[in-house]
Amino acid sequence: MNSVNQIISFIVSFLYGFLFFLLTKVNFYLTEQLKNIIKNIITVVFVLDMIFLYILILYKINGGYFHIYFIVTVVFGYIISFGFYKKFFSKINVKHIFKH
Repeated sequence: MNSVNQIISFIVSFLYGFLFFLLTKVNFYLTEQLKNIIKNIITVVFVLDMIFLYILILYKINGGYFHIYFIVTVVFGYIISFGFYKKFFSKINVKHIFKH
């Protein structure tokens, strides 16, 4: 894999960490009122879908090469998004958006 593909993979992995954090928040708010067993099943399916989507994206970008550095970059993006969420997105009422 050449260096351009690696840089693109790092950027996409970092942004995927942001996306994963935001979608995790949405999943939490959507399943908040459900029973624990159903909430856990939905969360497991959600995480598996996110993993499969990430693998598919990596396959399209760099032919399926997988390095632990990409996972570390996803986790780094997820952790960094905590600060951005508190600073910028905490003022958005997600419950109001997804009100039934």
